[in-house]
This record gives sequence, structure tokens and C-alpha cells, in this order.
Amino acid sequence: MRRVTCHKHGIQETAKMITDGMVAIFPTDTVYGIGCNPYDIKAVERIYRIKNRDRSKALPILVKSTAQAADIIRMDDSMRLLADKIWPGPLTIISQAKDITLAKTVGDRKRLAVRVPAGRCIQHLLQECKMVVGTSANRSGERAVSQAGQVSIMADILLDGGISGGVESTILDFSGGDVVMIRKGVLGGGVS
Repeated sequence: MRRVTCHKHGIQETAKMITDGMVAIFPTDTVYGIGCNPYDIKAVERIYRIKNRDRSKALPILVKSTAQAADIIRMDDSMRLLADKIWPGPLTIISQAKDITLAKTVGDRKRLAVRVPAGRCIQHLLQECKMVVGTSANRSGERAVSQAGQVSIMADILLDGGISGGVESTILDFSGGDVVMIRKGVLGGGVS
């Protein structure tokens, strides 16, 4: 696995590899993630195999802005207010998909999980490649990691950005009408 640091050339190389259908590991504001071009079904399937993840569990998407999130999921006023308050940050929102092709590729035919992460490195990467699959860089059932040296799975490239936040994002599901907390994550009960 090629290892680069989180500077201009390392970010550009990682983005090019993602665009070319490869799989990358990168830091976010929460934990290290593994990702790819979310429209590339072969790359998405590789992530499922690398993580040994159940194919029935959809993969989340990282995007660069709330506006971009609103292009791929349905966002009502309350969702947008919450997103504007927390994004970029450690909140993943599940909602009905507008982009059905994307929803099918990452594992759910009707819904998408989307987040606008904070952090200089991931924000620069998203400036280059617009959106990526962004799930934790660990095998399913294992603990998420906060440092590049802790990553035990393999990808095509590892973008080393030092130490990340260390706690996974909070996940809220808005897709069924009532808001359901799927994972407390870093925000815990502090979402309002």
C-alpha cells in the first residue's frame, strides 16, 4: 500500500487514485476512513470485501458541503437547520435518496447516509474528488482507528494526516418520518 502525507501532492495523488477506481484510506475529523468513488461499483465491492462488511449494510458518503448533500438526499427545513448548525462536523444524516443510482451502488435502493466532515485533510481531498464513500478503516466488528499506524486493513493508498478525533460520528435517520438515533457517536445526546 502506497503511503503519502496530507499535503498538496499527497492529496492530489490520493484523489487521482480514487477517480481512477482505486481504494484509499484517509483521516477525517472523527476516525480514519476507507473510501472510493461511490459511483464505481467495483471499487465499492472491494470495500465490502476489505472490511468483511455485510452487503446489506449501506456505505456512507462524504461530501464537501450541505448544498452537495441536498443534491443527493431529500432535506427538509429541520434537517437543513441541523446540518447548517453541525456541518462540517461529526453528524451523519440518513434520508431518502434523490440520486437513486448512487443509492443502489452503495447498498440501499432508497436511502443514503451522508456527512460533511470537518478537518483540513478530508476537506482538501473532497475539493479534489467531490465525494467519496467514507466508512471506518477497520474490519467490521473491530474498533475504528484514529491514527494511520493503527490501520490494519489494506487499500491502494494511505493518506496519513496524523491523529484524527478518535470517536465515530453520530448517525441520525430521518428517512422514516420520526428521527431515530442509530449511533450516539461523538455528539452523544447533544443533538438538538
